[in-house]
Amino acid sequence: MKKLTKIATLVLSVCFAGQIAFAAGFGLYEFSARGNAMGGAVLAGDAEPASLALNPALITQLPGKQVQLSATLVTAKIKDVEYGAAKTDTDREWWPLPALYYTQQIGEKWWLGLGAFTRFGLSNTYSDKDWMGAKTLYHVGVVTYTVQPTVAYQATDRLSVSAGLEVQYLNFTEKVRIHGTPTAYSDLNLDGDSVAFSGILAFFYNANEKVNFGGSFRMRNDHSVKGPNDYGTNMLGFNDTGDFWGDITFPAQLALGASYKPTDKWLFEFNWTNVFWSCFRSIDIYFDHRPGDGAHGLMGDTKSNMKEYQDSYRIGLGAEYTLSERTKLRGSFIFDKSPINDRFMDVMLPADDRYIVGLGAGFDLGKNVILDLSYNALFVQNLTGTAYDQETKVHYKSSISHLMGISVRYTF
Repeated sequence: MKKLTKIATLVLSVCFAGQIAFAAGFGLYEFSARGNAMGGAVLAGDAEPASLALNPALITQLPGKQVQLSATLVTAKIKDVEYGAAKTDTDREWWPLPALYYTQQIGEKWWLGLGAFTRFGLSNTYSDKDWMGAKTLYHVGVVTYTVQPTVAYQATDRLSVSAGLEVQYLNFTEKVRIHGTPTAYSDLNLDGDSVAFSGILAFFYNANEKVNFGGSFRMRNDHSVKGPNDYGTNMLGFNDTGDFWGDITFPAQLALGASYKPTDKWLFEFNWTNVFWSCFRSIDIYFDHRPGDGAHGLMGDTKSNMKEYQDSYRIGLGAEYTLSERTKLRGSFIFDKSPINDRFMDVMLPADDRYIVGLGAGFDLGKNVILDLSYNALFVQNLTGTAYDQETKVHYKSSISHLMGISVRYTF
């Protein structure tokens, strides 16, 4: 128990160590370098400690005690975001995305696991803080951190099942520029957080020597965010700081996968994930005090951002080739459907459907150490629609993001 407590402490410290965010979208699936290189199609094939994030029932394949540290470095920049007649770019940023996993077999049929990773993240900062879209926002950060204790059970020689508790922390930040005149403005800053609890259920079924099936269902997370609002640059003389609060719901998701191993050297996997984004209708923020001094009354008591997101899906195809006893090569393709409703667009998430190509390799370094590397190119498609007023034109231009992953796994 003392060893497990030390592992839990290390998991928490790594997960909360960095500023973690994404410009490409809310949903994050970069849990390990092998998973990145396989396009997330890792629900039904070979297991690793990072299986805790996608299909924890797979950990019944892992003997003894294992620990895995993963990190994905992401860079992205969105050019030519148009809001009405105005156009601007986001800043190019670099984000580390760390994760840590621990698994332990505790009997002939039982396994425990503990993982720390992030499932949702968004961060955008616009270069021009005076452009028209800044009245909606010029910076947004939505970052979640998940800690997940898990138990898995090998019910039969072919069937394993698992259940886990998700403890999810959310940090929400937003900055809005309020203009009184073209040259006089105040910056409203929001910074709040929340903790929500949900769970994951999963299964793994070994049909025969060549074919396996796996799947998981994650429940949705309902957050009640609260924190202070204040002003940065304050030319308008607002003095009514206080607290804000609001509800943010992250969707449930159902993932199913199948693997096929025609020979000892080849492994193919398919993954389909349905994300129930239709629960994400709007972000309504309420204030203790009206943002403004009464004379201006620029925003009212509530700031509402209509989203009207639609359910979306993600399809991944992955292949792995065993080049030698110590080296494996991997490749993948992903189609990721955007949940954005083109009748309720804004500048919070300037991205549409995504195509992702992945490459990677795994190396058995000996002494119970496995190293995995990955690279993914993410191609975001352009999108044109209107804002919630159904009149203001909004356009996102296509862009490319780059993801580089590394994982180190140790068995002891």
